Amino acid sequence: MSITKDDLISKVGDLQALPAVARKALDTLNDDNCSIDDLSTIIEKDQTIAARILKISNSALYGLRQEVNSLQHAMMILGIKTIKSLVLTATTRSIYKKFGITEKMMWDHSVGAGIASKIIARNMGSELEDVAFVGGLMHDLGKVIMNNETPEDFSEVMMNIYNDNVESIAAEQEHYGFDHTEIGSGVVGKWKFAPILIHILGKHHLHNCKLEDIGDDLRTKSVACVNLADNVCKVLGIGYRKPDDSIALHELPSAAYLGIGQDKFENLLLTVSDTYSSEKSAFE
Repeated sequence: MSITKDDLISKVGDLQALPAVARKALDTLNDDNCSIDDLSTIIEKDQTIAARILKISNSALYGLRQEVNSLQHAMMILGIKTIKSLVLTATTRSIYKKFGITEKMMWDHSVGAGIASKIIARNMGSELEDVAFVGGLMHDLGKVIMNNETPEDFSEVMMNIYNDNVESIAAEQEHYGFDHTEIGSGVVGKWKFAPILIHILGKHHLHNCKLEDIGDDLRTKSVACVNLADNVCKVLGIGYRKPDDSIALHELPSAAYLGIGQDKFENLLLTVSDTYSSEKSAFE
């Protein structure tokens, strides 16, 4: 493999990889003096991002009792923190340089994981819900970057994953000498995203990592939600060629940490599947 991990992170670590409106919106959101008017003025300049935010705001994921018909309305009801997560959500798709079968499968899986993470985090606090939602949607950002920048190499890795049933981390490590968790966390670190998001992208496979060792409760729960959501999507076949019924979800460390027992999974799988089917179009 000719490109190193550091070279790949440096190559896409410039925020130019994000749309201009997203960069300005994120800068504004990081400003403690940011107002709803400031943010809506920026976002309204990119109608694609604005439309996605409104579509997702009005989806069943947020369960609002009234239809949101303007950005300012959405911001007043949902609050700045949730809008920040929606800005990230609305811009993630634009990071893909092309959109063939591989990209569609990765995008479907990302949307599924975002939806599943939010559902798993329900009733655990709005802050965790927002973080888990964005973390789920962006958890495989490293794969997107590897596919964008080294498409031939990544195609070989994907064939290994899908045809030989090799875990993604193992297939990437064998081919590249590094994996998507290192690339994803490295890039969002350079983008100066929140440390908790960097942690989710780096730890969501729990590879050489135990939840008990993370320390911070919100950070640990967010990693657990995304890890469990990733596996729920595998069981349901979201972003995969077929469902994988070999995974015992209730035996995963993430399920144990979150206190989700075997009796809860039938309903969880049904809820995620139904919500994904009905709401995935909001992310297009």
